[in-house]
Amino acid sequence: MALLPFLVASAIGRGARFFLVAALMAWGGEKMEATLRRYIDRIGWVMVALVVLVILAAKF
Repeated sequence: MALLPFLVASAIGRGARFFLVAALMAWGGEKMEATLRRYIDRIGWVMVALVVLVILAAKF
């Protein structure tokens, strides 16, 4: 894997996650923060599964 595209994709992905979490906390307040803390691992794995499914669907 080429290093530069990997670094760019990592920076975009981490930045997007940061802004998504910040927007959800601003929108939902303390209740949303508690919910995110409780379910963040599950949400992350669901997103990984969705990305894999989209990639597989695009190849076929």
